[in-house]
Amino acid sequence: MVMAGLWAMWKDPKSGNEIQSCTILTTHSNDVMGDLHNRMPVILAEKDWARWLGEEPATNNELLAMLKPCHDSDLKIWPVDKRVGNVRNKGPELALAV
Repeated sequence: MVMAGLWAMWKDPKSGNEIQSCTILTTHSNDVMGDLHNRMPVILAEKDWARWLGEEPATNNELLAMLKPCHDSDLKIWPVDKRVGNVRNKGPELALAV
């Protein structure tokens, strides 16, 4: 799964330090995610990766057209342990269905 993101390098006006920052772009939710939240990350189709990354040419309109929810069939959702909501808990067993 590849999510659309942006990054920037800028100078902090107070310290003068160079800062690298990034963000994941979101869109309205598809039907699958809509049960959980009204927004979701923009998940790019594999055919769009090179254009999003600038490895292949793309117009602004082509890039903007990628900022939409992925197909419902691209996602699978299942209930997981409540420990997932705590950043102190780690391990692959947290992704197992309960």
